[in-house]
Amino acid sequence: MSGHQQQPGYNPAYGQQQTGARPPGPGAFQPQQPGVRPGGPMTAPRPAGYGPPGGAPNGYPGGPPPAAAGPKPPQPAGPGMGMPSGPPAGPAAPQPMGAPGMRPPGAAMPGAMPGAPRPAAAPVRPGFAPQQPGMPPQQQPGMPRPMGPPGPGGMQPPPARPSFAPAQPGGPRPAMGMRPAMPGLGAPPQPGMGMGPPQQPGMGMGPPQQPGMGMGMGMGYDQSSMQATLDAFETLSLGPSAPTMPGQAPDGGANPAAFPRPAGPTAEAHVGPPEPYSPVNCKPEFVRMTSCAVPNSQALKSRWHLPYGAVVHPMAQAGGVVPVANPTGGTIIRCKRCRTYINPFMSWMDGGRRYSCNVCQMVNEVPVEYFCSLDANGRRLDHDERPELCGGSVEYVAPAEYMVRAPMPPTYVFVIDVSFAAAACGMLGAACSTIKASLDSLPGDERTQVAFITFDNTLHFYNLKSSLSQPQMMVVAEVDDPFVPLPDDLLVNLRDSRALVDALLDSLPQSYGRASQVESAMGPALQAAFLVMNHIGGKLLLFQAAAPSVGIGRIKARDNPALYGTDREYSLRTPDDPFYKRFSAEASRFQICVDVFAFGSAYMDLPSLGALPKYTGGQLYYYPGFAAERDGPKLQAELSRNLARETAWEAVMRIRCSKGLRISAFFGHFFIRSTDLLALPACDVDKSFSVEIAHEETLVTGQVAYLQAALLYTNSCGERRIRVHTLALPVVSDLIDLYKQSDAGATAALMGKLSVERSYSAKLDDVRTSLQQRLVATLREYRMLHMRGAGPGMGTNLSPNSLVLPERLKGLPLLTLGLLKTAALRGGGRDVNSDERAAVGHQMVSCSVYDQLRLIYPSCYPVYELAGDWGKEKSTGEVVLPSTAPAGLEYFNPAGAYIVDNGRMLILWLGQAVPPSFYAQVFGVQGPPQDTAGLNPEPVRQGSELSARINAVMRQLRDRRELWQECWTIRQGTPMEAHLMPFLVEDRQATTGSMAYLDFMLQLQKLLMAK
Repeated sequence: MSGHQQQPGYNPAYGQQQTGARPPGPGAFQPQQPGVRPGGPMTAPRPAGYGPPGGAPNGYPGGPPPAAAGPKPPQPAGPGMGMPSGPPAGPAAPQPMGAPGMRPPGAAMPGAMPGAPRPAAAPVRPGFAPQQPGMPPQQQPGMPRPMGPPGPGGMQPPPARPSFAPAQPGGPRPAMGMRPAMPGLGAPPQPGMGMGPPQQPGMGMGPPQQPGMGMGMGMGYDQSSMQATLDAFETLSLGPSAPTMPGQAPDGGANPAAFPRPAGPTAEAHVGPPEPYSPVNCKPEFVRMTSCAVPNSQALKSRWHLPYGAVVHPMAQAGGVVPVANPTGGTIIRCKRCRTYINPFMSWMDGGRRYSCNVCQMVNEVPVEYFCSLDANGRRLDHDERPELCGGSVEYVAPAEYMVRAPMPPTYVFVIDVSFAAAACGMLGAACSTIKASLDSLPGDERTQVAFITFDNTLHFYNLKSSLSQPQMMVVAEVDDPFVPLPDDLLVNLRDSRALVDALLDSLPQSYGRASQVESAMGPALQAAFLVMNHIGGKLLLFQAAAPSVGIGRIKARDNPALYGTDREYSLRTPDDPFYKRFSAEASRFQICVDVFAFGSAYMDLPSLGALPKYTGGQLYYYPGFAAERDGPKLQAELSRNLARETAWEAVMRIRCSKGLRISAFFGHFFIRSTDLLALPACDVDKSFSVEIAHEETLVTGQVAYLQAALLYTNSCGERRIRVHTLALPVVSDLIDLYKQSDAGATAALMGKLSVERSYSAKLDDVRTSLQQRLVATLREYRMLHMRGAGPGMGTNLSPNSLVLPERLKGLPLLTLGLLKTAALRGGGRDVNSDERAAVGHQMVSCSVYDQLRLIYPSCYPVYELAGDWGKEKSTGEVVLPSTAPAGLEYFNPAGAYIVDNGRMLILWLGQAVPPSFYAQVFGVQGPPQDTAGLNPEPVRQGSELSARINAVMRQLRDRRELWQECWTIRQGTPMEAHLMPFLVEDRQATTGSMAYLDFMLQLQKLLMAK
């Protein structure tokens, strides 16, 4: 096979880290003497009564919880399933780190409502003594302490901070026989797992909290003035690095509640794109740059340290329809040298007879049929009548010269597992019923073609020729060399054979409902499907219920956690059998896109199966522990969207940029045909592609640079189209301008995509280290600019302990921490199984910036008070969403309810003090049951406004998402709450050694200060 030498991969360009210190800018938020706090591992969800820190910034919902109704109910004894066992009864040994944000009983909470009761004191758990503060040894900045309790003669925990309450050394444990892990949720820690070895500096996944964080919670500081100070200036002090002596009264210090985060009313300011350079630029939903300015040299770009590039989403649903231009005389105007499409940034000359290409500056002749005179300002008189001249996004109807064959019809080949596993879990019935229900919404009208193949240890073909009275089944038992019987009658026109298709889909669950064959010949089934459709192309939808075990592509169990940390670790995340890459390359060459629906109660080897959609422009869907009754709605919604969404068939995409720049690396689901041409057998509204941009010359000349993405495809109506997105970007020679035009959301998204791609060839430890190294390097560079007075408001005295954040990158530290905690990158083999890691990684690489930000930092919506307009529809039909709360348990009101949107599911979290009236209005039950996993807020409870609003919010969150998000109900203090913890990015998770936001910021500050 030819044309696939270069594959999507990781191609970062690391710059040299700069060190140094500078005076601060005016108005800097100066450091204060920190407090200290006692240690204690956060081994369990926080008990009721432990609320948010006092004085959370305005805009964060939630108020103080009511007084506890009584002592905390006893917890199940003994180690349970899926949770770490607590420490033994008796005096607790000193631990290395406390849980950030814990407060003394009765401490004030943010956003307290007037007259609201204060929380009652949380009782001390029987058998556990309070932890005593210890003194740490002297430590160099940036060097981590080892995780885990100190042994004899080992390091002592950091000194106690009076402003924080000690963490409870134990927590609720699940009883034996607890409900299995929820699909898509990270499994809770297993007994005996513990924490890994000490992490190296720059990891962000393990160093314990350092002393030096000051202001205690609920100490009465003026929250509004604090927030105003942080908004007005670009510095954030974390206090001196030297620890405060035990018993010393703190003078204040860092306030974690005031740290920048993509939550509350200012969420968009921390992750949204900057203002466009030109009003006619394409929308950022189509092309979103990590910085909306172009460095004029490679040397300048290397000093920025962050990846410079773009996330391109050519078929995005950006509101409105992309205008269509019909070329005059059948000619599409393009530069003769670089082949750039005509766009609003071309310069016209010689009375409109010639134009200068904005990308390569070549002067081109205007064809006679496209000629138009210019006005006094050099603007074409027909400018406003031509969509290609007045907007950054346009679609052309392509003439015959852009076709190598007649436009293909929408074609779908369904390859369905009918083995015992498929029938037992209900996948077969759910898939067949959904396919049947979706047939009317398939695009293409009378042109649509379909075929069906089923398999267990043999292959089953179905003749659906319209002249037959019923489907005819043919069995091929030879799986080592499969062949296709009646190749001309298997792929049929859907309209002509609709009755036979319906009959087949009705009969399959009945025919295989009692299947006993456990073997799966998936590889031969794929080969057979290829033979059926290779003459036309289309979509191959694979429904797989068990790991392939017969024929080519069979899978062996290889999920070996012992390989983590070794040089062979990356092999766990790449295909084990070369068949998968070879098949994908051949499928892409014949315009076949593969979508994989994996239903596994056991190991599936998704790193191998995932190669099928990765190189063919497809998508991977994962349903662990699938049960039709529970997960059927999710399958139905996702399969229906897959079949009905707008799709670009037999597509290719090329991205062009101005002279002096080049695309150095591509990331996403595609196959590279040449150095810059992406082969996309299918491209839909849910697919994005990422690029890194490098310099090919010493300097980029000119004041403006341009980027243009062009997608050539066939739409479902049989028209050949060219969708073009163009944007203009200013060229800058000063590093400070790169920071001013940076986009934290796009930067975090591109860093995540690059990190996932790099994990296919490197250890996760190295990937995580490089993420934090880049963050430290760019913040160190910005600090040097600040101290040198490189911009307005810079250059005055700056405390050596101040952490200076660029205004447009304030949210990047927290987003980086969120990346480190995603299932694709966090922990090791015992923290996330390889199938779940592969599924999340595949989603991160191909999803939009918006969807990826939900994976990185979940949105937490308070849904327990009717105040405001949340849950109500706007005139546009969209639903008003509540203002989000920070993703940390300390910010959740125990008397409230929150919907946590993590990009893959919705979790309805219920505080322990939620009143019985909430359960009655939302669930139709009187008070909390023993097991809240069976509670479902859907459908709307008749006569309940609260229920209607919650359901409206859930509908809005699911709208236009590539994955349909199931809703799981979890009550505070129950064993199931452990499943929520990995998504609370701001909390420390002791079981995996991951840091809290406060700890991460302190470590970041210490690394910046390190010489």
